[in-house]
Amino acid sequence: MSRKAGSMVVKAPEAPSTKRAVTKEDILKIIIRRMINNGNYLFYRPHLDREYVLGTVGDRGGGKSGSDAVISIVDFMLRGKSVWSNMKIACDIAVDDELAKEAGLNSGGVVHYESLDIEKDKLLKLDETYRNGCLVIEEINVQYSNVRRFMTNTNIESNELYQQLRKFRTSLIYNVIDEMFVDSQLRALTDIFIRTYDTAFDLDAMARKKKTGLDFCWLTYAYSGYLNGEQGRYALTHKSEKSFFKFAPWRGVYDRMQHQERGTYSLNKREKEKALKAQIDLNVESSDDVEEEINKWQWLVDNIRKIKNAGIEFLEASQLWQVLESIEHGFTPVQMGSILPSFGVNKHHQTTNGKWVYKIESFSLGDKADKLTGAAART
Repeated sequence: MSRKAGSMVVKAPEAPSTKRAVTKEDILKIIIRRMINNGNYLFYRPHLDREYVLGTVGDRGGGKSGSDAVISIVDFMLRGKSVWSNMKIACDIAVDDELAKEAGLNSGGVVHYESLDIEKDKLLKLDETYRNGCLVIEEINVQYSNVRRFMTNTNIESNELYQQLRKFRTSLIYNVIDEMFVDSQLRALTDIFIRTYDTAFDLDAMARKKKTGLDFCWLTYAYSGYLNGEQGRYALTHKSEKSFFKFAPWRGVYDRMQHQERGTYSLNKREKEKALKAQIDLNVESSDDVEEEINKWQWLVDNIRKIKNAGIEFLEASQLWQVLESIEHGFTPVQMGSILPSFGVNKHHQTTNGKWVYKIESFSLGDKADKLTGAAART
């Protein structure tokens, strides 16, 4: 027997020993949901009863996609909410026999969770399908703030979508290499930013030749009152929260070429309560379209970050084209003028000779809190 419900497909190897109004898979889902309801969410706050917007930032291979996948599973899939994504997120959780018997079953079973594909046109048209769940969008600046169609219908509709998430009671989790590559309206709506990196790149870890994908360092910034209350917003405290996400049990999330290694993961952090012992089988695959877009614009990302790292804030257009090597990559100045806003580079003013001067946004998480305080003003 199998059943699909939103983002999960549940397989029941056997029927309950006695006739009930619910099936075995229903009971397995309830068991998992109860364990989560004990307070083991990562960022979801049940008592607030509203959506949140979370952005993860970091270099490629730093754990953005893996972090987003696990957050969407723990905060949404495991409590029965649909998750729509432009990458494939899949997870099998086995409820052990001991825990299942306490619920009146003869044995445990496996629950399969899986994200649903995003139909971009339907999403941008605010289709009712995308209510009461979570959107997980990888590399949002190349998919929805499309670098080839700046100020076209796609970008305008994306901004409208971000504004309407609250009415849809739908959360949004997204990732991007640099926070300034995110549309300014979306930055203003983001409740939580996480800057993540793989601890294998710490100096001592490099010396020890630590393998990648074992754990990530999270620096969490509360940009609205959702996470820590109004008095705990980063704009007031200027403090981020540092934590280490032990990723090894979920390994394979961000590496689409490697399947998840099996392991035991406890969803219950309280020592005196019985933990849900789960055999985790999890993998995430980036879509080919996203990979193609990321690879296509990597040269531009690298060159813009070199400018930022050099501390340069303004450049005249002719100098900018030279530094970016745009002509060598086949782009005219007119084309670059429409592409650059998706990467945080905008026209600022004209010189007396009529030449445009561009501003390279230099905001960095932890440096200028006032840049992202818009989320706190939401009512």
